[in-house]
Amino acid sequence: MSMKMGYCIRYQGDEIVAVGVSRLEESRWRVDHLELNQAAAGPSAALAKAMTKNGATFTMLTPGGEVRTALVTLPKLKTKQMGLAATGWVAREESSAADQWSVVWNKRERPDGKTKPDQTEVFLLYAAKEFVAAQLAKARQWDGKPTRLMPNFLALEAMYRHCGPGSKELEGWNVVFVGKKDHFLCVSTPSGLVMNRPLPADLSEGTDDEEYLDRLATEVDRSIFFARQTEFNPNVQRIIVCGDTILARGLVERLKDETSVPAVFWDVADMFEYEGDKRDSNLLLPMMAAAMTYTKSCSNLLPPQSRTLLGPVFQRRLVLAGSTAAAVVIPLLVVGGFLTSNIQDHYLEKARLQLEQARVRADEAAQIYIAQRVLQAREEHIAAIRQSDQDHAQVLLHLASLTPEEITFKDLRLKETRDGQLVLLLSGESISDLVEVAQQSFLDFQGALNSSQWLQAMGEPRKLAIVAENEKGKKVKKVEFSMEYRVTSTQSTEGEVVAVVAIGER
Repeated sequence: MSMKMGYCIRYQGDEIVAVGVSRLEESRWRVDHLELNQAAAGPSAALAKAMTKNGATFTMLTPGGEVRTALVTLPKLKTKQMGLAATGWVAREESSAADQWSVVWNKRERPDGKTKPDQTEVFLLYAAKEFVAAQLAKARQWDGKPTRLMPNFLALEAMYRHCGPGSKELEGWNVVFVGKKDHFLCVSTPSGLVMNRPLPADLSEGTDDEEYLDRLATEVDRSIFFARQTEFNPNVQRIIVCGDTILARGLVERLKDETSVPAVFWDVADMFEYEGDKRDSNLLLPMMAAAMTYTKSCSNLLPPQSRTLLGPVFQRRLVLAGSTAAAVVIPLLVVGGFLTSNIQDHYLEKARLQLEQARVRADEAAQIYIAQRVLQAREEHIAAIRQSDQDHAQVLLHLASLTPEEITFKDLRLKETRDGQLVLLLSGESISDLVEVAQQSFLDFQGALNSSQWLQAMGEPRKLAIVAENEKGKKVKKVEFSMEYRVTSTQSTEGEVVAVVAIGER
């Protein structure tokens, strides 16, 4: 039996959750320390003493919303240049300076083996440096030394990959966590995480479980669809649900009716021995992170730590390097011009990168201007139709009130069928700097249309595609769609008319 301890510290609002576990066997742990304190009070003396006694290293568990992931294709580069390229990609994606982000990257292999010889598939994990610094400031209150800064979704993903049911046999999976405070999912393959998404919170606060389970089941099913649109195209063979026992089991039953992918309940709490309420889902993620502290991990947002102990081989090399340096001091004075040239090249390269970032920002500004012109043209078009046909105008103004700003129409028509029915034909795209925002805007727009008392969907969208690159090779993020709706009403109350007219004139 190994008595090696793993610890996790998590700040949850005004509370601190501190967990210390020891491994009993391959997939079982004992919780030796479990504390919930007010954040203002700081760490308890008992736990700080235990961590010092064990020379503890620990994981800081952070909110998943502050940490972002991406799967990108970069040129084949050496390690140092790959780090610069990854940071540059994040800076362009976030439209900010590169030195504002803490970025972790590691190589991936595409499951279809179609990576080009001159390219590399890279998984990125990144967060704002200010956020990382704030987490480190909290960690300094503890006597141990943090070895990992981990978002909550990676704790779940690592735990399932290590000992979850079926993780060694599946080609792809969707592991879902539903608790009182945490709601998210991770779509993964054996090579690593592909996508993570937050799930909606229970707005009814437990008063309408049926409605909430319906919303969760819909979002879980959609996540599989969106994951399949990525270049990795994971073959999701199972949905694994864990967290709050009642909520998780209810979601499993609902998924059996909503999706063709088998869904199972994973009882994570049963893998831990501890006193207390095992149904408290707020403790599960910190316990998972503590259990994974001593496992191998390639995703750590903490800055690299310098080595404090040097091995004998390294020491011998250091002595040899010192002797050699003493012998070549005078020759180095002669090659000052060469060093100056290298320094100048460094500054020129830095200037080139800054120029490239400025060009990207200029392109984004041009895209925003074009989008504004399209929105203005859409409003002018609706206003013109309003003057010619009052009934049709009410429908179009109602449509404008439901449309998020990320949605742009390419085609918008009203036509009458032979039986006198009025049909709305619309096609367009949802564009945003982040593909997740573009996807969510389209889903919000579709949900608003389906909930409207004026419109009735005529089957599934005729076209629905995620576009990641245009014909010129320039990266874009958008969802293209084409849909048809039957107009069930063109009459509105006075209040509705005022509301949609105000939106049309905005």
